[in-house]
Amino acid sequence: MPIVYIAGDAPGVGVTAVATGIASLLGDAVTLLKAASFRSPDPDADFHRALRPHASEPTGLPVTLDSSVDLPTVAKQMSALLLPDGPAIVEGVSGSGTASDNLRADAAIAEALDARVVLVSSPASADPARATAAFGGRLIGAVVNRVPAHGLAAAQTETSTAFENQGVPVIGLVPEDRRMLAPSVRDVAAHLGAECINDGDLEAPDVALDALVEHFMLGGLFLDTGVYVFGKREEKAVIVRGDRPDLQMAALETSTVCLVLTEGRRPVQYIDHHAELNQVPMLLVDRPTLETMEALHSVGERATFHSAHKAKRFAELLSAHCDLTQLTATSTA
Repeated sequence: MPIVYIAGDAPGVGVTAVATGIASLLGDAVTLLKAASFRSPDPDADFHRALRPHASEPTGLPVTLDSSVDLPTVAKQMSALLLPDGPAIVEGVSGSGTASDNLRADAAIAEALDARVVLVSSPASADPARATAAFGGRLIGAVVNRVPAHGLAAAQTETSTAFENQGVPVIGLVPEDRRMLAPSVRDVAAHLGAECINDGDLEAPDVALDALVEHFMLGGLFLDTGVYVFGKREEKAVIVRGDRPDLQMAALETSTVCLVLTEGRRPVQYIDHHAELNQVPMLLVDRPTLETMEALHSVGERATFHSAHKAKRFAELLSAHCDLTQLTATSTA
């Protein structure tokens, strides 16, 4: 049965997102594997196991690589471990920090596995000539990821044409999406050095802290009611002074994934009660409100793809923006 190998042309283009998204769309009959990595332990492999906790996988994977390894030899040894009983999605290597190292390893492993290759690219990294030189006829198509929504038409013309001129079909262009860039509540807490002061009141603390923060809103002086203002955004964190129960209560009556309470001031008891009823984490920081907002400017640097919420969303994006007909036929033939 054929293997589809997902390779990237640059670090951070979304190889894990595409691999897990395609595997999700193809269902449990398809095995999802991580072949090799330049880092150990590999967080992508751990994420595979979290997404598919009951799936069996070969022992000894992913193989840890370094710059001195003999790739053809390791790839042949790896193929004996990797070959599954049925169709498989194999995520390409990661962790080297350079596109050339990843590409060389991906090409050697794909050759050893006799796999068909789907390239993950972006408008910024696209180099169709280099990709075809690395994979040759194994390259069955490209997914262009992280396309700015305002530049979708231009990418359709420029990037698609560049790949098609090299004989590489473009499977689809996936636009940037706010959810894919969002940090989790846990990321926000770590970034601010905040204490979750009500984790004991949360029925499922890990679930609450893994929720994604798609918007940040500041609790301040409003001409309209707080519920009206906070109701304009969903899946949000509200940054508010710890001694403003009026604003905290208004936030808790809308779609809020966490409260960030500033100036080290703990909320009054009825806010504790309503946060427990709504299962909303409350993060306490010592710094002032405006300083907290400034610190959050760089919180996006902590965000990764390793979230079940993001995996589900990216599968939806693939389904909406990519033609997986050829891929499905290839992986189930």
